[in-house]
Amino acid sequence: METAQSFLGLHDPTVPRNTLHILSGSFRSLSLFLLAFEPANRSLSLVQTVDAFGPHQYLALNPTKDRAFATTWTLPPSLSSWEIDRNEWRVNHINNVPITATSSYIIVPPPYTHIYSAGGPTGEVHSIDPSTGGFGEKNQQFLFVPEDELEKADKTRVALRYGSHGIEFSTPLSLAFIPVLGTDSIEVYKHDKQSGLLTPVYSSPSPRGKDAHDGPRHVKVHPNGKVLYCVTEHSNHLDTYLISPTSPYLTHLSTRSLLPPPLSLSSSSSSTSTSTTHSSSSSKFKYRGDTLLLSPSTPSHPVPHTIWTTTRGGKEDVRGWVSVFELGEDGDFVIKNNSSSGSSLETRSGSHGEEERVEKNLKDEEEEEEEYGVERYETPTSGGKAHAIDLYPKELVGMTRTGDEGEGERERERDSEGEGEGAVWILLTDDSDYASVGPGTEVESSEGNKGGRGRGRGRGRGGVRVLEWDGWGKGGVREVVGWPKAKAKAKGDGDSDSGSGNQEEEEDEEGKERMMGGSHAVWLD
Repeated sequence: METAQSFLGLHDPTVPRNTLHILSGSFRSLSLFLLAFEPANRSLSLVQTVDAFGPHQYLALNPTKDRAFATTWTLPPSLSSWEIDRNEWRVNHINNVPITATSSYIIVPPPYTHIYSAGGPTGEVHSIDPSTGGFGEKNQQFLFVPEDELEKADKTRVALRYGSHGIEFSTPLSLAFIPVLGTDSIEVYKHDKQSGLLTPVYSSPSPRGKDAHDGPRHVKVHPNGKVLYCVTEHSNHLDTYLISPTSPYLTHLSTRSLLPPPLSLSSSSSSTSTSTTHSSSSSKFKYRGDTLLLSPSTPSHPVPHTIWTTTRGGKEDVRGWVSVFELGEDGDFVIKNNSSSGSSLETRSGSHGEEERVEKNLKDEEEEEEEYGVERYETPTSGGKAHAIDLYPKELVGMTRTGDEGEGERERERDSEGEGEGAVWILLTDDSDYASVGPGTEVESSEGNKGGRGRGRGRGRGGVRVLEWDGWGKGGVREVVGWPKAKAKAKGDGDSDSGSGNQEEEEDEEGKERMMGGSHAVWLD
């Protein structure tokens, strides 16, 4: 899923796309799900329930998006490949391959001849079978534990909590990067593009020191190959690094918080203070840094100008966050120094690797701290184990919005002003208790969470949701539609306790399982 790789070479931007297709996995269901989103009427519907080998936590696509590759929690550990029939819009199984340990991430980087996966104590390289486009032979296995400890190492999904968790590439510099949660490090490898093999060359520690307990989870690389971005699960940071072709390979540039200032400041002090509401000994894990994604290339803006991040709630009663940060042409954050207030919104590495934060002065404790170059959206649920995202540029969609009941004023405003630069459709997955039923359905959370706040019953949310963002200052991120819809009632069922009599319902596909929350979903167009 190369977010900043050129859309121009894969799709004709002059051809309107009135229907966008989606492939999604699930943490609670064994199937894959092929969906169709129609921007004009803002609808999301099921095309195919695919018998598969899940739960599937992560998906990757080849550059032509006619092959998909999936990780799974099933045992023994394996990976699967799939054909995307773009004429009939059907998904067909190609093959499975065994791997040593459960993987959490998979990618097909340039030159698109090999598939790379990583998770827990191991990572693996497979060639692509030229005759099927699926998995070919296994070329390499690399380890994150000593070789003599591999036999006894945990190889289930439990190891994903402290082992390797992703892999990304700097194609121009022929380097690969793997974040490892338990060691607070990003492992650096030389990448031989011809053979596909990786050679370890450096272990980059946390910029906040050996006791930071950051938990680096996912990384992405700017298409210029010179800037790496890393989301930390435990400390909720988004770090940028300058990539160089020689040691030390990664030099820390800057840091932004994945959380709004009141939450980020309390979270950062949680390990040393118990004096404030959020700063208990367990607050550091109240939020979990999750995923990140660069804005996709478009004809009007081939270089990424934003980067998106997500967090999850550590429990069902904590809501997650989606944030979008502005990037400069060089790939680093756009920041603003406000000399008149004697403050800065920038966060940078100190002289001894410690974080130096300059906070804006507040008029009182209730006033929210202003941020520059970022917009945030609080999700309606914790996200469970999900809150993965994918982005699709609105400028590649040929449509005229219709039928937004109750949103006439906003629609007229957009008609007059137009969508802003970088407008996108956003896929957001949800694995919370509220994603196991259709939108609008009354549901009782296992932890008593009411829609992400408080206790009691709450409204269900879709396991796959489409959101939209029309650019800076255009109203922020908004939810458009969720799927699956509420389950259709059997004849004779009353709805006195459902609270969803006006909600759209959906018949289940006969003989197929229902999605019980999403894991990772990707745009196929």
